[in-house]
Amino acid sequence: MKKISNLLLFALFIFCFSAKSQSNIDSDIYGYGFLKKIIGQWNGKVFSSTSSGSFDKWYVDFRPVSGSQVSQYSMLDSNTVNITSFFVVKYNNKLKIAQRTEGCFQDKCCVTYEVMDSVNEASGYYRFADFVSGKKRACTIYKFTKDSYTMEVYTNKFNKSETLQLHSKFEPKFTSRTAANDAINEFKFPQPVVAKDLTGAFLNMNESIFFNLENDPYNAASQPKMGTATINISIDKKLKISKSDELCILLTTEPLFEGIKYIKENLNYLSKYVYLSVDTKTYTIKNLHPGKYYVYSFNDINKDKKHLKGDYMSSNLENSIKVQTNGNVVVDTKIDFIIPY
Repeated sequence: MKKISNLLLFALFIFCFSAKSQSNIDSDIYGYGFLKKIIGQWNGKVFSSTSSGSFDKWYVDFRPVSGSQVSQYSMLDSNTVNITSFFVVKYNNKLKIAQRTEGCFQDKCCVTYEVMDSVNEASGYYRFADFVSGKKRACTIYKFTKDSYTMEVYTNKFNKSETLQLHSKFEPKFTSRTAANDAINEFKFPQPVVAKDLTGAFLNMNESIFFNLENDPYNAASQPKMGTATINISIDKKLKISKSDELCILLTTEPLFEGIKYIKENLNYLSKYVYLSVDTKTYTIKNLHPGKYYVYSFNDINKDKKHLKGDYMSSNLENSIKVQTNGNVVVDTKIDFIIPY
């Protein structure tokens, strides 16, 4: 009996020690609470002072890609690509949350790294700053409320300004975390483990930004793999098209139609979209989170990106795909219907 009691006490000690160690690890990761807050589908307006311009809507779909990293991949238009990731890093023997932003405009890309340097978990305030020169060069501020957040990016205009200037501002509303649940459960997200050791990654640099992607210390190829979808596109020969038309492919996590009834509010579940030239026959969408998507295709006659009366679309309203990790799914879509209203 005494032996059993000792065993129970030992088991209790191990449990408490493990729980205490886990708690200590969590609290030691600066800004750890941010990882849970950012998960989900969001959309809102974007103000940008850059040559890429502002956008009426930007849709982002943040999901875990490992136990300690959450990412989103999007194309704001045919010229503008954004990849944003948040993950646990080790840097100079400290554990923090870092942000990696890969932005491409007209095939010119750069990758910016920032590390959490100011946190107020209770009020939902988080600030990331340049790894090397801190907030003197650049910072990104997130302010969360119950159903929205504000992201403000400030830079010194590549050292041309003595004070930080507003680079861009994103004010999205929250839609849902449902599409992320599978990944949350699979990875038991979040986990207090290091996704990348960036110690020494910025030696002899004045700022943590890379214009030569070959030097990127955590390039896309070395990150957790996602899935891809190859879309084969055809247009009914009975429809009149011109070279100035623009194709649009939408992938949503909830259907846009119930039978033939359009559900406008389900545009909030837009996960991926891409604009293509009218002569595009096939296109592969990369960096897709595993899961189910509904596929919609349009031919925008006047290029207003609204897909309204007179534009063309696919009449297959139940077209869907299931994306697997490291897999490529192929789907056909035929634009064969004139939108009547």
